[in-house]
Amino acid sequence: MANAEKLPFYIDANDPPAKRKILSAALKLFAERGLAATSIRDIAGRTGFTNPALYKHFVSKEEMALHLFEVCHQYMWRQGFTALAGAPDFHAKLNAYIGKWLELIDEYPEVLAFLSDSARVLWPRSNKAVHRNTMIGLAESLFMEARKRQKNLSNPKLAAACLQGTLAELARMIQVGAAKGPAIVWKKKLVQLFCKLS
Repeated sequence: MANAEKLPFYIDANDPPAKRKILSAALKLFAERGLAATSIRDIAGRTGFTNPALYKHFVSKEEMALHLFEVCHQYMWRQGFTALAGAPDFHAKLNAYIGKWLELIDEYPEVLAFLSDSARVLWPRSNKAVHRNTMIGLAESLFMEARKRQKNLSNPKLAAACLQGTLAELARMIQVGAAKGPAIVWKKKLVQLFCKLS
């Protein structure tokens, strides 16, 4: 049996090879240039397909971007949810959650750049599962756990926003070279920081 190429999580193994190539190129271009600055022609040029070949799989660039946004968001959410669910207490959950996010930053920097850069445009159009399962909601559930043990944590929503914002900004800083990677080297300092804040 031949070695099967490992596909990124945002590509379905049942997708035809052309669709796989299109999705891979589109995500990379959206992450590099942004949604508005990427055209169907750019994606076609990167893949070697014609514009009509792309339209065989997606009605528009916007439909393709929304598909990628929803798939990527749901995957990232599941990863965070699993990290939290597998830990017994606040400190273990914080450690697991931050560790998982840093692993994702290292493994999928283009996905996190795409999600961050396109959220303002694609979030309002995304499906109910995306709206129901939010990263901020996961982080808030983590700080609600901290509130159970320490009553003086006054605002779990604010603490969640601080955590998610810090992780997103660290990803961006590593991406542009303003902070050294890999992201996982920041784990101990981040866990200590958020333990102090909670």
